[in-house]
Amino acid sequence: MKKFSCLAIATALGMLAGCSTSPSDSSSWGTVSEEQSTVNNIARLNVADAHSHLARYRHSVVESWLLSDSTSDTASVVVDSLKNDDFAVEADVLVEDDSAYTIASAGVDGDSAAWVLQVEDGAVVYSWRNDATEEWLKFKTEKALDLKTLNTVRVERAGIVVAIIVNGKIIDAFKDDGKSAVIKGLFTIGFDARHPDKCYCNNGRVEQIGVEKINEIEDTPIDSVQVVDTLDIPLDTSVALYDSVVTDWIAEWDFNDAENVGLDVTGHGHNASVGEGVVSAADGVASFDGKSGMMVSLDSDIRINEFVVEARVKPTKFGTMQNIIVAEPPGRGVDGWQLRIDEGVLTVHLRDADSSYVDWSIYPGKEMILGEWNEIRLERNADSVKLFQNGELTVAVAYQGDLTQMCYDWGIGYDAMQQGFHDRYFIGEMDYIRFGVFKGFTEGTLVPKNEWLLAAWEFNEPKFVGLDRMANNSTKYVVGNATVVDTTLVLDGQSGLPIELSKVFKRNAFAIETRVKPAAFSEMQNIIVAEPPGRYGDGWIVRLDDGVLTVHFRDAETDGTEWNVLRGKELALDEWTEIRVERTADSVIVFQNGERTVWAAAKGDVSQLGYNIGIGYDAMRQAKSDRYFNGEIDYIRFYGL
Repeated sequence: MKKFSCLAIATALGMLAGCSTSPSDSSSWGTVSEEQSTVNNIARLNVADAHSHLARYRHSVVESWLLSDSTSDTASVVVDSLKNDDFAVEADVLVEDDSAYTIASAGVDGDSAAWVLQVEDGAVVYSWRNDATEEWLKFKTEKALDLKTLNTVRVERAGIVVAIIVNGKIIDAFKDDGKSAVIKGLFTIGFDARHPDKCYCNNGRVEQIGVEKINEIEDTPIDSVQVVDTLDIPLDTSVALYDSVVTDWIAEWDFNDAENVGLDVTGHGHNASVGEGVVSAADGVASFDGKSGMMVSLDSDIRINEFVVEARVKPTKFGTMQNIIVAEPPGRGVDGWQLRIDEGVLTVHLRDADSSYVDWSIYPGKEMILGEWNEIRLERNADSVKLFQNGELTVAVAYQGDLTQMCYDWGIGYDAMQQGFHDRYFIGEMDYIRFGVFKGFTEGTLVPKNEWLLAAWEFNEPKFVGLDRMANNSTKYVVGNATVVDTTLVLDGQSGLPIELSKVFKRNAFAIETRVKPAAFSEMQNIIVAEPPGRYGDGWIVRLDDGVLTVHFRDAETDGTEWNVLRGKELALDEWTEIRVERTADSVIVFQNGERTVWAAAKGDVSQLGYNIGIGYDAMRQAKSDRYFNGEIDYIRFYGL
């Protein structure tokens, strides 16, 4: 990893090439078009085929440079990884005008295969030869770069396919059947080593550049061990079947009276009034438009601790927080409960001020489907909670406490406390909502959770630091001074273990378990990470940020360049912390020492990984950040769900 001006590097190595870095003149500008032979019969590939082909390969960054912002910085260095037939080079580059600018080259000064990567007229120009005796060939894309803007330009050769990628998207690809020989000579940055008098270097700059090895992902058999989590649910399920649990309803709003939408049909007088916007009813269904809601006045007979809530709802749009029915105080310090939808996932929220005060206990069920009716039943007794969705038990947990110290009116479809810092409106239709006295739990058990242990780095072999107990994903080398002491991996903030990407990790639903003891905190400290370099592609990260556990997920198709970041709790220095991260098809759940500290709904598919896995450091060796873990790791286990 390099973090200086590339000019300084080259000068220190005595390898600065002889190109002009003086103010631009006519000899350092021009066009590459007449400089090289253009082959017209290059076999282009469509983008979809190129994408499928590249997905068969894994990548590892072997060198990365962060250059200064001076437009005159150029350099040449020896990079052994470019001796591979398959490679990638990726650069953040800014070009001032349509004239030719050279990003990088390799082997031009040698008697071997070579290539040059340039930009001209906003298009990417890739020139190459497969042997020193051959003519130069050239491939030029359509215009793809914006001038005076930082763009990421990447060329990737995998087998006979060469892909041109700009800002994370394949813009063109072609086949090259010629088998290149070993590249001999220098890797140059920022000038054309073929033409010292016309360096094509004064009208742009490279900010960061990296070189990668590329290897095909081997399709090897995977050993695994099935693990069944039977879930110890401390609930009394001895009461008979669902239909035999007869509930005494205290309030029921069935929305059958269009003239009195909020009528409580039990006759107990808990009529709901329109608290905000307009709530209309037709054919026994109430409609909520994201600006409306109904309020129910707090009364003693609905301020009970053991209760049942039933509802039939059809959401038509999802948001961050969408209340179905809530007895929730604003701010802190008062009892409350909520039944709501968070990013499409039905959730139950409970708070007993005497025991938890500030914190809500939050229990996510399953994701709901837009435009479809969902039958919901929430059962709460003095020490437990069950949630059913369309007859399926999705939450069964112990929860002790007394929720009767309520102080605020209830809301249907919105936040009746009108807190100004959140929109909490339900959008869709409701058939009915019922609230009654708890008489017993409905029979039902959660389906046992099946897991397959796919990789287990337990650090019990001091002579084989990165041994995977499953024998599938053992590390072949270490970075820095990663050692095993007393069955733990000891990392000094400058070390790590790279794990070659295999098909084991190319999955969307998985779990990671680890036990770590940090010795010092810093800005970013990777525990385990599958993260592409730069800003593009699928990835996931489990790390510490200034001592706080953070989990990052990104599906490029769903999220673009943005990471979804979950922040857990701060870890204690020099103390062991057990961590579990579950990524299911529709959620991410994080546990610390057995306590669930954060969860979120999840969208997309994060399985399109392309880069090696890193334990304790950034295996992509990005030049912009140090991301080393400092401390001890007892084990890391990777499960398929």
